[in-house]
Amino acid sequence: MERAARRGPLGLTPPPPDWLDDISLPIDEIEAGQVLQRIHRSSLAPIFFGPGRGVPPTSRFDSAGGRFGVLYAGLTLRGALAETLLRNPQRLMVGMAAILERSASGLVSDRPLRVVRLCGPGLQTVGTDNAISTGPYAPCGFWSDALWSHRDQPDGLAYQSRHDSSEICLALFERAGFQLLPRETRSLSSMVDEVAAVLDSYGKSVSLPAN
Repeated sequence: MERAARRGPLGLTPPPPDWLDDISLPIDEIEAGQVLQRIHRSSLAPIFFGPGRGVPPTSRFDSAGGRFGVLYAGLTLRGALAETLLRNPQRLMVGMAAILERSASGLVSDRPLRVVRLCGPGLQTVGTDNAISTGPYAPCGFWSDALWSHRDQPDGLAYQSRHDSSEICLALFERAGFQLLPRETRSLSSMVDEVAAVLDSYGKSVSLPAN
């Protein structure tokens, strides 16, 4: 029986091209003072560039070489919640435990943030496709390393949320002299109605613990 030809892409984003260092990166500026939204475990500080010294890459844009840390945030609370709580699109319920152990923090920078646009036309400009936001994590750390060391010295990158393509997320690079400041931190348990409203807009609901 003749073997069927492979259909479509493999799902892996390509590695950074050799010519990446020779181009000007597609940079967007986030205004100084704009509040970024971060969902984090309540036991941890709101500002953390992970995965931590000696810890292998864990999240999508963690440095492949462990050269620097990465902090993840959303432009909106909705986007930050989607990235954190909606990891399994076929689950209709989000466990209350996932909510009780997390907090939402606003973060600001006292200067404009320059982020590489890894979405829209920026994808073709740098030589990749949207698998960098939706595909396997493995190649993405090499992109972080390449962009971190690029002569344009961006503060991070903006990418499309895997769990809501209308939302933009940020991966911010740890650099000497780069500082974020925390604003208000609220436990998700103190804003359950707000969280539930966001989940409801995605057709999800909160699963209450059994008595």
